Amino acid sequence: MATAGDAYLEWYYNNNVWKNIHYRGVRTLKLPLDMWNYQEIIFEHNLEWVVETGTRHGGSALFFSDLLTGADRTGDVITIDVTHVDLHPDAKKQAGIHFLLGDSSAGKVIDEAMRILPHNRACNVLLILDSDHSRDHVYNELTAWVPRLKRGDYLIVEDTIVNGHPVRPEFGPGPMEAIMDYVAANPGRLIADEKRANKFGCTFAARGYYKVA
Repeated sequence: MATAGDAYLEWYYNNNVWKNIHYRGVRTLKLPLDMWNYQEIIFEHNLEWVVETGTRHGGSALFFSDLLTGADRTGDVITIDVTHVDLHPDAKKQAGIHFLLGDSSAGKVIDEAMRILPHNRACNVLLILDSDHSRDHVYNELTAWVPRLKRGDYLIVEDTIVNGHPVRPEFGPGPMEAIMDYVAANPGRLIADEKRANKFGCTFAARGYYKVA
């Protein structure tokens, strides 16, 4: 039975409200409830760095950069995409954001990101997967990234709502299938944070919030 949260999410998504959400004038393509959740997670878990796959316009990278700077965190934002054609100039000129170009599941790109992070880091990272939403790509991202994470890091898999969860039933296997398959194949590596995922009643990352064990 559909919940009130699912009904709102379907309305928000199907009416393309998410395509007209901006931070400091830069498109974010997010659910604002998720962005609030993310800033709470950063403070709750004392996270110092944010790594995101899927830059697009750069609104979320700008949001995270401002958040880390305002909190006097030691880290920056690392954001990865296969193209920067849609990248907004205001995001591009922001200090504290590292824009990487390439496949976010490719070893050489991940190596580049790891070289930016502190060597033998003691600080913790928030990793958000929000690029190509096909099941295989997201599974490849998880397979490549999770072994690089350490205890205390936090992982969010976005757009698990496609393929009928509850939107876009025609999409085909996507992020939800990828994370469920990965968790089943790697028991104990990721701990679902269901309380956080369910806090606001709806999220673009349903069953997609995880603490790294």
